[in-house]
Amino acid sequence: MPYTESGVSLLVLSENDSNSTIEWVFLKPLTAELWLATVGGFFFTALVVWMIERPKNVEYQGSSSRQCSTALYFSFSTLTSSHDQIIRSPLSKIVVVIWCFVVLVIVQSYTASLSSMLTAKRLRPSVTDLDQLLLNGDYIGYQSGSFVHAVLTKKGFAEKRLRSYTKKEEYAEALRKGSKNGGVSAIVDEIPYITSFLSNPQYQNEFQMVNRIYKTPGFGFVFPQNSPLVHNLSVAILDLTSGDEGSRIQANWLGSATTFPSYVIPNTDSAPLTLRSFSGLFIITVCISALMLLISISRSVHAKYTKVRDSDMQSADGDGGGEGHGGSGSGPLQNDVGNGPMTDQPHHEAGNEDSQGIHGGGESVGDGEPNGSVPIHTIQIEMNTG
Repeated sequence: MPYTESGVSLLVLSENDSNSTIEWVFLKPLTAELWLATVGGFFFTALVVWMIERPKNVEYQGSSSRQCSTALYFSFSTLTSSHDQIIRSPLSKIVVVIWCFVVLVIVQSYTASLSSMLTAKRLRPSVTDLDQLLLNGDYIGYQSGSFVHAVLTKKGFAEKRLRSYTKKEEYAEALRKGSKNGGVSAIVDEIPYITSFLSNPQYQNEFQMVNRIYKTPGFGFVFPQNSPLVHNLSVAILDLTSGDEGSRIQANWLGSATTFPSYVIPNTDSAPLTLRSFSGLFIITVCISALMLLISISRSVHAKYTKVRDSDMQSADGDGGGEGHGGSGSGPLQNDVGNGPMTDQPHHEAGNEDSQGIHGGGESVGDGEPNGSVPIHTIQIEMNTG
């Protein structure tokens, strides 16, 4: 019985992202449909807020360019919550709160996805397939004296492309140089040796083990043929490896950095966030925004209708009052001689008092003056009752 499981795997250098090419990694967390839906959401929110705020908010009034820039700036500023534009209507506040929640969810998801992509890319190995190395004609390293040499030649690698090493330091130096600089693109060795290599802290973050390409029975003890110890030791090893003691021994002697390689490297670039993941949020914000806009339009229409109705009622009341006042026969005061209306009511009263005083004295109009003339202040003014 083998005391440890084994196999043949690749030891490669982790991918180095320090290059001068321009990359658009920040666009990859979201699909094109989700990017378009998000940008459309900003424009839709800006339109709704502008239609609600424009009638009463001076910030959303003025020239067309000013109104457009104000609405768009306020909508896109919800990404950073730096709202320096005032919104006054409760309806627009509801729209903005719902949209801010949608933006918060999208931003947090985008941040998590981007962080995952950058981390996975930094940890992604430079080589994941032995066939890729064969097609490229790269140099391959192996442990001197190992059967791996025969495995590689059977795979089709030319002898001149194979380089043997004996020490861990040689492994690291050859991988750092690379195939084009006198080194190798990968080291092919048995998993326990690679595990022991990666257990060194100075190599853990720089190198990786990937893609077990060949399975071997494992490491075991060698005895003479027909030795009575084979059966007893096999039973003891089986009991040891079935528990935790075998794992502790293996970690102590061979290292515990990577017991088994990762056979499949997840490609996070092919799984960005989709529009379907946030379809519910977009439906909610569109429905609520449309409802708030409909309420605002209904209020505006109702206010205009009420204003027109009140104006018509006031006009009707004014016309009816003028007709009733003219038909009562109580026109302006006029004198007996028909010289026009009397506009001074107190003068009329004073004239009556003077008239009463004259009559009270028992004097007639003709007796006042010998020549028959009547002083002006004694003229009696009477109301025309005809």
